[in-house]
Amino acid sequence: MAFKTDGLGKAYQKVQNESIRVKQFATGARNALIAGAVSANAVIQIMTNLKSSIEVWDSVSALSGIAQFAKDQEDDQTYDVVAEFLAMRTEAVAAVNWVFNNFPKDTTSPNYILKDILAPDGSISVRQFTPAQTTGLQTALTDLIAAIE
Repeated sequence: MAFKTDGLGKAYQKVQNESIRVKQFATGARNALIAGAVSANAVIQIMTNLKSSIEVWDSVSALSGIAQFAKDQEDDQTYDVVAEFLAMRTEAVAAVNWVFNNFPKDTTSPNYILKDILAPDGSISVRQFTPAQTTGLQTALTDLIAAIE
């Protein structure tokens, strides 16, 4: 038998750690969106970062017994961990969806994004988004932050 490095305890800790990281990341991202123009790369990073977290959460939520384990760890049998988890996940998905639905795309092929600007002199710069353009994403991130204690 080998040394065990997984199980419900590790899985629950993984969800908690990922949730703490997401709250910190979302807070920083939202503050940057409010403060001024941000690059298209930053907006894409928000989407890919949250997508990665959703994948981590989903892998753990599929484990048998994780909900009861969480209740036991929190010493609160009335804690509706499933509802709270789903609320957090829903808000993260909403932020990912906002980026997907609002990021400028090529109309002839909707999945090509319009991220960079090609100048006549051949230089390339990254598109910038103003706070007004990211208001919906700011709201989605605020809701996500509120869903994580």
